[in-house]
Amino acid sequence: DGCLVNEGCLQGLGTRSVLRFTTRISNIGTQDYYIGVPNAGNPQFEYDACHNHYHYEGYAEYLLFNPQGEPMPQIGFKNGFCVLDLSCPSNISGQYSCGNMGITAGCADYYSSSLACQWIDVTDVPAGDYYLVVRTNWDQSPDKNGRYELRYDNNWAQICVHFDKDANNNL
Repeated sequence: DGCLVNEGCLQGLGTRSVLRFTTRISNIGTQDYYIGVPNAGNPQFEYDACHNHYHYEGYAEYLLFNPQGEPMPQIGFKNGFCVLDLSCPSNISGQYSCGNMGITAGCADYYSSSLACQWIDVTDVPAGDYYLVVRTNWDQSPDKNGRYELRYDNNWAQICVHFDKDANNNL
């Protein structure tokens, strides 16, 4: 899919090796994180002519670091195509959907590992040990109502990963 290359989800066409994972973003703050209606009038969105829909810019960034802490070349990020309340405690009613995006305080959104671009392209990454870092709102942008998060030190997670490759450089 050439659109996946266009959007930065893959680094090239043809057979690629990807590491898939699920991303969960929980709103543990005291106020809703309101994104709004995906349209040309909302500066938080960019229209993707390849897939013919709007993307919420900056949903998540995926980084891969070697053991020395040096970043590997850009290998992935996630623009949100539908940020909504997918998981709420029984005492909280979620109110956001694909047509009016956001995450209610106390609720969470998920991007399943089965979704497109919910991966990093590791085709050209040498075998070895790495740290995968997933971070959200890394540029500390306010929501559509101009509200900022209470803190940003909890907007990321990391795991250790190891890649083995065969003689043909396949995982």
